[in-house]
Amino acid sequence: MKRIYDERNLIFSRARLKKGTKAYIAYYNKHPRLKSADDDIRGMNINEKLRQSETFKSLFFPIHGSTKTLFKALHDAVDQAPLGKRVDVPAHFKKNIKAITKHYGAKDVGVVKLHDSHYYSHFGGTNTLLNLDNYGQAITSSYTHAIVYLIPMDLEHMNRAPNYEEQLETENAYLNIAYIGSRLALYLKSLGYKSTLQSETYYLTPLVPLALDAGLGEIGMTNHIVHPKYGNRIRLGAVLTNLALPADQPIDFGLEAFCKRCALCVMNCPSRSITPYPRIVNGRRFYKFDDVSCFKLWKNTGTDCGTCIQSCPFTQGIDPETIKNMQKDPRIIDDVIKDYLAKNGRRKYRKTPLDIVALEDET
Repeated sequence: MKRIYDERNLIFSRARLKKGTKAYIAYYNKHPRLKSADDDIRGMNINEKLRQSETFKSLFFPIHGSTKTLFKALHDAVDQAPLGKRVDVPAHFKKNIKAITKHYGAKDVGVVKLHDSHYYSHFGGTNTLLNLDNYGQAITSSYTHAIVYLIPMDLEHMNRAPNYEEQLETENAYLNIAYIGSRLALYLKSLGYKSTLQSETYYLTPLVPLALDAGLGEIGMTNHIVHPKYGNRIRLGAVLTNLALPADQPIDFGLEAFCKRCALCVMNCPSRSITPYPRIVNGRRFYKFDDVSCFKLWKNTGTDCGTCIQSCPFTQGIDPETIKNMQKDPRIIDDVIKDYLAKNGRRKYRKTPLDIVALEDET
């Protein structure tokens, strides 16, 4: 199967292209229908229009800069570490590798045997934090396996989406993902196996297909992985390696049927970007999605939203036994949704700020 994923097609990559540059002209000559809408959202400073005081911004925005410094340090540590003397790792040690990854902070872990079709075909210029100027370069890699993992984001923060608490928690999760990945990649390199981490600042593959293949969840209408325990409030990471481990298999806990009866993410999406219409991408079920309207909302509100994550009943928690019973009797899905609506309304939004962002009255 050929590589159909291209990082240059991501909205984050397209928004970074500067008008008049060689890369800009080449991309929109190939994709002219995207040009007008993309020009409306060009530039990456989504916090510019955040509805907070200048005092608030001066106190909290430096958090993002310090986080970015740590991202680079973690990636540099992995890149610069030498390979140790090769240690033979038996197949049954996979359970130990998973346990070690959880010891580092992951809550669920799976293994994928990589195929060429898992990879992006080209870099999209999203690696600027690592001082890499690789836009348009073809991606070549000899990694054979991926150890894919996830961490949940704090529910109290996510239930305040689309307010600033959501962005704080999202960035914190991305950094923790990188921390786990750097530790795991360094460990595997010390065993003599070439390894690299994938985090917010560096990707060789899209993570959602990897997580699906690794059995970490199913793809919901938001095109995110929905985990049976943590729902949509997760962040994904992966370490690519040439350590061969037995692969895991995808899981099916009935999400497709649930989404068809629920669709609360569709109803709650403030930019109407999410749709219930399925599409097949590289043999996997995704859903049609308007990335431009989603990103435009981010820029107009100064936040990366997260309302769709908060809206999912799985995010708020569904009893595991109930999930099993839903597959046997789809009518139970309706009971779950009715109970959710009775407790939370259309979404469990909490308006009161958390203490972390509450500033005392300065007057």
